[in-house]
Amino acid sequence: MRFVFPVLLMAVTAWGGIVVLADERLPPKLRRPVDAVWLVPGQVLATTNSRSGTLSVVDLATRKVVHEATIGGQPVSLLSLADDRQAVIDYRGNRLLVLRVNRAPWGFAVETDLPLLRGPSSVVLLPSTVAAPSEALSALGVRSLTVASRWDRSVERVEISLTEESSSEVGRRRLQLPFSPHDQLVLPGDKKLLLADAHAGQLAVVDIDSWSLDAIRPLNAHNMRGLALTEKRDAVLISHQILNQQVTTSLDALRDGTLIQNVVRVVPLEKLYNQQALLPVSVQTIFLGQTAEGAADPADVVLDFDHHLCVALAGVNQVVFATSEGIEKQRPDVGRRPTHLLPCPDRAEVVVVNTFGDSLSVVDTRTAEIKCEISLGPQPDLSPADRGEMLFHDGRLSFDHWMSCHSCHTDGDSNGLLADTLGDGTGGTPKRVLTLLGTRDANPWAWSGEVRILHEQVTKSIRNTMHGKQLPMTQINDMVAYLHTLEPAPPLMPASDDLADRALLQQGRRVFDSAGCTRCHIPPLTYTSDSTYDVGIHDEAGLKLFNPPSLRGVSQRDRLFHDSRAKSLEDVLDQGHFTQVELSPDDRAALLRFLKSL
Repeated sequence: MRFVFPVLLMAVTAWGGIVVLADERLPPKLRRPVDAVWLVPGQVLATTNSRSGTLSVVDLATRKVVHEATIGGQPVSLLSLADDRQAVIDYRGNRLLVLRVNRAPWGFAVETDLPLLRGPSSVVLLPSTVAAPSEALSALGVRSLTVASRWDRSVERVEISLTEESSSEVGRRRLQLPFSPHDQLVLPGDKKLLLADAHAGQLAVVDIDSWSLDAIRPLNAHNMRGLALTEKRDAVLISHQILNQQVTTSLDALRDGTLIQNVVRVVPLEKLYNQQALLPVSVQTIFLGQTAEGAADPADVVLDFDHHLCVALAGVNQVVFATSEGIEKQRPDVGRRPTHLLPCPDRAEVVVVNTFGDSLSVVDTRTAEIKCEISLGPQPDLSPADRGEMLFHDGRLSFDHWMSCHSCHTDGDSNGLLADTLGDGTGGTPKRVLTLLGTRDANPWAWSGEVRILHEQVTKSIRNTMHGKQLPMTQINDMVAYLHTLEPAPPLMPASDDLADRALLQQGRRVFDSAGCTRCHIPPLTYTSDSTYDVGIHDEAGLKLFNPPSLRGVSQRDRLFHDSRAKSLEDVLDQGHFTQVELSPDDRAALLRFLKSL
């Protein structure tokens, strides 16, 4: 490929910094960067662009995009294996690519393409002290990676051999988890791996040597989007939100901070390892935001060159800089939806990855001065769904900017908690937050089934839950267009080619029909129906008629029923949800297998 030195336009901003505008020689596209790593520490970095399926190489000295490589799929996480090798995770394609890096000019070549489990979200490199499981593999120059996969609820340890000529997989181990993982962090001592729940508040501690689960630790949290170690490496920093499930979503509760809080928790390792310690009451909590200036959706958390705290506030387009004690110093505005932070190793600067801005902000962490904003390339005109996606993640739509739609519906899914949203016209009746995946086919909406039009549900949520200003109908239309793009969650146990499994699924489908399940959950598209039903339970106000959620992706849910009383599909059957027939043990097993395949 011929290397072109791009021609760039520049402008002076209100804060005095230089914005490097889009290189017009790059094609217009939505890039949506979500991760960044140093190729040359402090000088040259690469970003993963999740929408365009590309990697951008940015030179900070010249403030230029010096190369953009297309790898396809949805790259979400990038990791340096060696000076000339990078590993990238493709979320949509369920694959791990080992790339060979060229430097003069910059470029990437795919060297190895490995399959992964479904929905790989993050990758980390295990330290060299534990990288190779044997001396034989160590002699081959083996790197050991761990990949967290959302939809298979697993973490994989992948051993990759690197030689001058090639790279190849030499081993793999899988560990099942009781939740969908997102971020992960190797803990001090190099013997433990920490994984955070993608939606709710569970933490998993994995023993790296034995590749086994040490502990599952609950934390009063949801939307955990940042993990880092403290300066002394004796505690873990976790950025997340806290939803109070016992209060109504009133304006006073939102204003006073009793409804939702945006925080960084400081969890000592000794408390994390000690399963007798109650994490919610035995850890330090750093509260983000202040009166009339909320801090919706904290994302990545890092320590800067001075070991001070930096937190990306994705919902309000800011970064907060604080002392190690959690005292806020500055909150500069950066680009649209900052999600990832990359500290400079040799100076007091941090590079902010602005996902919706398709840009990088370089910020002085001592003065909060924006040194520059570097565009990754020109953007095309946004579609209604693209505009709706930005609104869905915008915490500024809520009163005082404390929450966004994403706050409770993490990545369009559910945080698994209860919320008293007044959606059914009653207070003191908290209901489980429903997933929005596949919601286009889930009419009517709300647990009471009173909302017949999705536009009305969006309007009510912004008005009654977020207490935001009335949006024009054009923006409501955009948000609905975005919701229509959200596919149902895939099943935890998809149908297989095994003949015995096929027979079991067929038996389960027959039981599903004969037990009367189709009365409320009509197949084959939606597995729900346009009505409400008395399922033998009631809420605190006596409501007995409930809107049946779709069963598409039901196996991915950790709680069921309106009040989360059922902890599994097995629990649903044990509580007598199906009353038309008595299920034999074989029919019960077949029905559960069928439900887990939807």
